[in-house]
Amino acid sequence: MKPTSLRVQLLGWLLVPLLLLLSVNAWYSRRAAADTADLSFDRLLLASADAIADDIEVRDGEIFVDLPYAALELLESNIQERIFYRVVAPDGRTVTGYDDLPLPQATSRGDNTLYAAVYRGETVHLVAMNKHLYATGFAQPVVVIVAETGEARDALSRQIVTEALARQALLIAAAALLVGLGLARGLAPLERLRRSVSARPPADLSPVDASGVPAEVRPLIRTLNEHTARIARLLAGRQRWIADASHQMRTPLTEMQTQIAYSLRQDRPELARQALVDVHADIRRLSHLLSQLLMQARSEPEGLAGQEMNSLDLRALAHEATLDHVGPARGRSIDLGFETDEAPARVQGNALLLTELVGNLLRNAIAYGREHGRITVGVQGGPEVTLEVLDDGPGIPAAEREHAFQRFWRSPTVLASGPSGSGLGLSIVRNIVEAHGARIELSSGPDEVGLRVRIVFPAQGGG
Repeated sequence: MKPTSLRVQLLGWLLVPLLLLLSVNAWYSRRAAADTADLSFDRLLLASADAIADDIEVRDGEIFVDLPYAALELLESNIQERIFYRVVAPDGRTVTGYDDLPLPQATSRGDNTLYAAVYRGETVHLVAMNKHLYATGFAQPVVVIVAETGEARDALSRQIVTEALARQALLIAAAALLVGLGLARGLAPLERLRRSVSARPPADLSPVDASGVPAEVRPLIRTLNEHTARIARLLAGRQRWIADASHQMRTPLTEMQTQIAYSLRQDRPELARQALVDVHADIRRLSHLLSQLLMQARSEPEGLAGQEMNSLDLRALAHEATLDHVGPARGRSIDLGFETDEAPARVQGNALLLTELVGNLLRNAIAYGREHGRITVGVQGGPEVTLEVLDDGPGIPAAEREHAFQRFWRSPTVLASGPSGSGLGLSIVRNIVEAHGARIELSSGPDEVGLRVRIVFPAQGGG
């Protein structure tokens, strides 16, 4: 479904309710116009009946009516309607007029009665006026009845309604025009913003200037700027990753190419075999480097933003990761142990990332720890869950610990006593720790021997 423009939506939300109100108002206007027309013509009927009543007199005991022309002229109009009248004597005899013109259902002395009835197949509007005769023998009044058909009333009612609705429709049309002009002026800053953004180069991820746009749109622009900033950081991280990967992979690939080329030039089987052994070792190191680089890219803050977090038992996760590293530890005759308490040790985290965190700490401890030494993994539960990995290797001097979490940084002290690593392990660990809202501390082991890595997770409650 094609989205409707904001201008059309706003006009629709304005005009549709106004048209509904116009419809409701038309109904009420029709009722009011009909009442107004009835009131006007009822007064004319009363005036006509009163004019006839004024010319009723008694002569020699007989009732005479000198019907004045002006009495019926009051009801004349341009509309072809019909007028009827009747004068009824006290004894019920019709003195003059239409003797079948209906009387009201009930009349009372001194009252004028307005009513409607069906006469000769159509509805007529009537007035019955009591005229008292102050002559001997006439105790009851004479009833003067004047009637008219409703064409003039209906015409007047339609005219009132039409004129009222025409004025209201004109006001609504003027309002729509003015609102349309206002919307065009109000949305002009958005159109300028659209042109400004469209004119940007594809690589321009700088913030959009929110000045000059309506206040209601500024939160949206701020949100878009924040989203664009995250994309920019993500792209910058990917570019750094590509640059780091190129730099780190160039050396081992060049070494392997040189070894293979040299062995191909020599006709010595033992040299070719040694070259294959060296290349195999380089490939293994390169595979580990690639694995670390991929995990480093995934553990960047921008990459971790969408990772799913669940309630996990850190004790079970760390114990399983420790069991996975028993083989490599035995390869260096290292005693790998696991210590814990009985307190709940649940944390909110991502199982894959936390497994990688424990694995990185154990790989570093096994690689740089003392041969025939000891490594202990500990988990302490409680309000704050703590994970510790302790080895008895050379450790990291206090002066160098602030650099330990930098990518590709290698401690000169550690390199002098152990193998060369990628320098990514602790950097990955720090990213994962920060993604879980935890904190990490480096310190020396007992008697200032070895390295203790301590990670404290925020309180999550027992479970």
